[in-house]
Amino acid sequence: MLRTPAFAAATLAALLFSVAFAAMLLTSVLWCQQVWGYSAIRTGLAIAPGPLVVPVLAVTSGPMVRRLGAGRTAALGCLLFAVGLGWWAVALDTAPHYAAGLLPGMLITGIGVGFALPTLVGAAAAALPPTRFATGSAVTTMARQTGSVLGVALMVTLLATPDGPAGALDAFRHGWWAAAAIAVLAAAAALALPRPGAAGRA
Repeated sequence: MLRTPAFAAATLAALLFSVAFAAMLLTSVLWCQQVWGYSAIRTGLAIAPGPLVVPVLAVTSGPMVRRLGAGRTAALGCLLFAVGLGWWAVALDTAPHYAAGLLPGMLITGIGVGFALPTLVGAAAAALPPTRFATGSAVTTMARQTGSVLGVALMVTLLATPDGPAGALDAFRHGWWAAAAIAVLAAAAALALPRPGAAGRA
């Protein structure tokens, strides 16, 4: 199954993207609660705009996939996701500035997820014959779950126990840049997916 190039590329990209996604989700919650002192409810409301963008993009990204192909669409999503993380690394400070700091990055990462994740899952499924769809879906799901575990483990290691607000800021920035780099790797893996018409010529 992994010998199918399109399936292998989509699954690898999904694994890498899941590492970055889990890192983003964990750090956004920890940042709001531990650095800015938000309550659990306020934290949930603060991170809600990003997930709310995802279903809209997932539904409307079909024309882009048909025009650019799954690989380029997913790569664009991964790169946007990396930009959102980079925004946090540059713009966020220990003083709470939600509208100018956290919110733009949350929206950009949400757009990235909407383009990347559904496209990668769909590309992995489309690369296999119907008789192997169930097993292929299980492999893709396992890859995403493995990526999530790795993302959490990476962030726990990088954040550690920072010493004071300045130490926390440095630790989170290191985590965001690391997650952004992994999202860029996911984009590179996504670009290995066949372009429109390539599968038919092969």
